[in-house]
Amino acid sequence: MSLAISAVSYYYSYMRLQEEALGNLEKYIKARSQLESEPFLQAETNTKLLRNEFIRRYAQMQGKDVSADFHALLKQDRDGMWRVRVERDDFEYRATVALLPRIELTPEFMRQVMLGYDLLSQYGPAFRNRYYDTFIDLNISDASLMFLPDLNYARNGSVADFEFDLETELGATPARNPERKTFWTGIYFDKQAMQWMVSVVTPIDYLGRYLGGAGQDVLLDQLIGRTNSVGIPGTTNFIVTRQGDLIAHPERMQQIEASRGHYNLHDTDDAGLRDLYSAISKASPKQLFVESTDGQSWLGMAQIRGADWLFVIVYPKKLLQEKAALAASMVLLLGLVALLIELGLMAWVLKVDVARPLGRLKSAIQSLAQGRHTHPLDIDRTDELGELARSFDTMATTIAHHRHHLEEQVSARTDELAQRNAELETVNVELSRLNEEKNELLTIAAHDLKNPVASIGGMASLISSKFDVWPKERVRDRLSGITQLAHRIQCILGNLLDINTLESGQYRLTLEPLALDEVLAELLTSWEGRLEEKQQRCHAQASGLMVLADRQALWQVFDNLISNASKYAPHQSRIEVGAVSLLGMVEVAVCDRGPGIAPHEMDKLFRKFGRLSAVPTGGEHTTGLGLSIVKRLAEEMGGGVRCDSLLGHGTTFTVSLPQADAFTPAPADKAAQMLERGGRIEV
Repeated sequence: MSLAISAVSYYYSYMRLQEEALGNLEKYIKARSQLESEPFLQAETNTKLLRNEFIRRYAQMQGKDVSADFHALLKQDRDGMWRVRVERDDFEYRATVALLPRIELTPEFMRQVMLGYDLLSQYGPAFRNRYYDTFIDLNISDASLMFLPDLNYARNGSVADFEFDLETELGATPARNPERKTFWTGIYFDKQAMQWMVSVVTPIDYLGRYLGGAGQDVLLDQLIGRTNSVGIPGTTNFIVTRQGDLIAHPERMQQIEASRGHYNLHDTDDAGLRDLYSAISKASPKQLFVESTDGQSWLGMAQIRGADWLFVIVYPKKLLQEKAALAASMVLLLGLVALLIELGLMAWVLKVDVARPLGRLKSAIQSLAQGRHTHPLDIDRTDELGELARSFDTMATTIAHHRHHLEEQVSARTDELAQRNAELETVNVELSRLNEEKNELLTIAAHDLKNPVASIGGMASLISSKFDVWPKERVRDRLSGITQLAHRIQCILGNLLDINTLESGQYRLTLEPLALDEVLAELLTSWEGRLEEKQQRCHAQASGLMVLADRQALWQVFDNLISNASKYAPHQSRIEVGAVSLLGMVEVAVCDRGPGIAPHEMDKLFRKFGRLSAVPTGGEHTTGLGLSIVKRLAEEMGGGVRCDSLLGHGTTFTVSLPQADAFTPAPADKAAQMLERGGRIEV
């Protein structure tokens, strides 16, 4: 019996301790995952920030001559390398530059070098607090720019050093990285820093063309130190890549250093480590725990995001077995003591509360059977024993009734609560959407409206103070600037009012048959000056089709689409407009040769305040409302709009509108005249 109790106690203690240990271990590895992932995720964010700022500023620099600044900063040394002049080489606070002798100093390349130098000098000191260095490579190894205050990177390297194509440089090329994603290198031991590190690089493309990559080097000394020394007593930590390369292990650092960071567990002669990795590799991505191959340990796993490594803790089951054995022994000892005490108490209770009353009851029954007067009994005790069964039965019936009633109430309240929660969730989602729109609106008010108003005030004040000094041409030029800023404010407010009117249902349309060619001709005439600023041309193929639409709404739809095409299309490019009839609808397509739209951004294309990663080629302003207004107006007129785009190959917006039943010839206006000249409207 004692052995059975001990076995049950041991099993119960072991299972309870295992559940508790695994629960605590889950919290621990999740916390370690978050702690160890943060530097890698932040490094990815830093390189993407550097890439985005490079592209933004590079778009603004198009056509700018920086050759004077380039030659003032850089000089070709005796070995043929271009480096920062000695008198301006302040590598502890500014970036260093190393250009190969073979490069061709084109205006475009000089702009890229000067932009990279300024960005690294600006952002490098801010990143230095947590990361070893920040760098930009242009055209693989043609240009190497780095912020590293520990040493002068450019002057410490020879031509042969910089001509060698590194993994960080090749990995950013389209051939090696067609998806243009941020990537991580393998770990390596840097001889200059005398520390282990890993690099992250984000490719830099402009208008679909490869320029280079922006990256950072992340030191691994603290990560390795924490892995090897900070852990749960009795357990072992290690970090391994999904390909099997061991990153950190308290007993294998010499082997890792000897293999230069490529100590792979597939090929190791350590059977124990090889079996642990085999068990880990068979686990599903959502599994936090697996048993080791020999069944002697639990393996807790957590992803180190960014680098996509695995943090593993080996928790031997013998720790649980020792605790369970101790707990079972204590349970057995305490059980024996409790049993002796209970037996003594039970004997006393039986004698006083059961044996004596039963003895008196027996005597009374015998006296009654013999016809003799019964001796007085314990009436209170007899009454309690006699009424106990009846009271219990009544109580059980009452409890069953109340329990059934309570279950019905709980079920009803649960259904009501679930319904209320669903309603609250719907309201919360709507409130979140409205809050986001509110924040976007405040951003427009704080930035997009504030800046033009401030500029108008500044120009007006300047004209007032210089009115009698400046010539009329200069005053007229400044007044033209005020007019442009006022037009910009008017456009922003107009878009806000239009989207508000559409959403509130107050926009009233008057649908009528309209000649599509006539409307497009008038619209393109109004766009002549604006297209000429970027040397763009817009061609509209005359179709002779009639649509059932509101004239003002139709004008606004195509005005927004041509504006959008002009913003993102390159200078001296061509915009095409064409219309066809299909199943009772007229489909009008507006095609540009801009950078295109990434697939992952298509879902937010027609959202209110939606802004994509593409940058206007002329530095134009955008509120993110134009395409939303186009969609709402097209749907209000019984049609719709869709977008077809291939990243790097332009974009086509197609508006579908109901076709008018009867064709009413338009007056002999500009559209008719253009039709007579060859069937094409061109601006």
